Amino acid sequence: MKFWLKKYLIRIFIINFFALLYLIETPVFDNGFFSIQSIIYSINIYLLYFFILFETLIAYLSLYGLDFSFYKLIINYLNNLNYEYILFIFYQNVNFLYFLIFSIGFLIFLEKTKYNLDFKKKSFNFKKIILITAVFIIFILTNFNPNYTNLALVDKYKGLTNNWSSTDLIFKQPRYYKQLTKHNFFRNDNWYNTITYSFYYKGSKAAGPKEIGQIDKDLNFKSFRNFGEVIQKEKYNNIFVIINESYPNFRNQKLKNNLIEKIKFNNDDLIIQKFKKKWNRMLTTNGSEMEFFCNKDVDFEKFVNTELKTFINDNNCWINSIKDKNFTYIHTYNESFFNRTRYKSFFNKSFFKKDLELLNFKSCDQYFSGICDYDVLNNMSKLITDENNNFVIFLTLNNHIPTEPYYENPYIDCEKNFPLNLNDQYCTIYNNQMFFNESISKFLSNMGKNDLLVLFSDTPPMFISKRRVHFEDVLDIYFFSKN
Repeated sequence: MKFWLKKYLIRIFIINFFALLYLIETPVFDNGFFSIQSIIYSINIYLLYFFILFETLIAYLSLYGLDFSFYKLIINYLNNLNYEYILFIFYQNVNFLYFLIFSIGFLIFLEKTKYNLDFKKKSFNFKKIILITAVFIIFILTNFNPNYTNLALVDKYKGLTNNWSSTDLIFKQPRYYKQLTKHNFFRNDNWYNTITYSFYYKGSKAAGPKEIGQIDKDLNFKSFRNFGEVIQKEKYNNIFVIINESYPNFRNQKLKNNLIEKIKFNNDDLIIQKFKKKWNRMLTTNGSEMEFFCNKDVDFEKFVNTELKTFINDNNCWINSIKDKNFTYIHTYNESFFNRTRYKSFFNKSFFKKDLELLNFKSCDQYFSGICDYDVLNNMSKLITDENNNFVIFLTLNNHIPTEPYYENPYIDCEKNFPLNLNDQYCTIYNNQMFFNESISKFLSNMGKNDLLVLFSDTPPMFISKRRVHFEDVLDIYFFSKN
């Protein structure tokens, strides 16, 4: 019994030690240190071998914010795989391979020696000394790898002790570290979380990294692009377009439904059209604006370097066919960001951060500080003085992560709702959006019968890949009008 307990405890130590050393950047270490599942599968050595291999394979998925729905994509489109890129991923995360080799290697050695290690001086011979030295040198060298897991360990230590240097504090991660991680002792394995998420989110794909677009050729899904076709179908008086920064399109349907229900509240006469659109993996918000303006493939480099009016004329973009409208552009951040000063050539009026400050709109302080989106929407009449023939594009800011809470009271108990309970930033962007959707609801209540409101997001929230498994890979686009 004593010998069995010794083996069991050593197995648990090895699996958790090497996981901490080589898997530190995987999402499970955002929530704890010691594997709950290891307590069970360490009982049997063959179970332990299996779960070490399984954890290694799943670590690649989890780091890229993916679940088993991605395997279906691979199987369906094997011919579209970029094998050079796949090899690069394995090279970039060679530390996962180190985890596999060292964990299984040490266990095989200990099983062979029946966990009977003799550290007495007389037991050492030249062969043993060479072997121990070689293993030690290889172990040290594994900390010099493309993923720099040794640096991740240092960051974890700094996060636990709040011991950030002045250089660290230049970057946004230290400021929001405690909001993104939990300092629990126990955690789940990557394989356990991935199986859970795959089951919980069955039927939807995770918003993985940009590179997934190389194989995402799902012919069964027709991505919406025809903004112009829908907008021009009816003779609308005022057209309002909200490009919502990082709309929290969670895969949890209850959370999604709550967001749209907040918009619909007290608006029983709404006509709602909903479409789904793939997001441009190569471009950010600027790409979403370009696709809205033109509805077709155009040269992005020319878009960002050309006056907007010239670009729209040269490319015969659909928006140029909208006549007799007062075009207004509103963005609650700096006009220099992505050189949006060039928009002034196309719009009759434009309002950016400095312009809105002069009009005494409230400021919202965050990492990307700007004017409060809700204050602009609640007081749109201060900017749009004409009652008719307006075409207004409003690009929001406040849910650009990392962000701060702008609501007085939360709309939901995050600790009781998955995945909002995983980190505070999930909770913040969700409650911020509920707060802003409340303003959208009031805006719709006051909107005219012949008016139209278009709402869509630029991208899923731009968390690093490992945290995006909880967000849908497609964007919802809503068109609101009245009966």
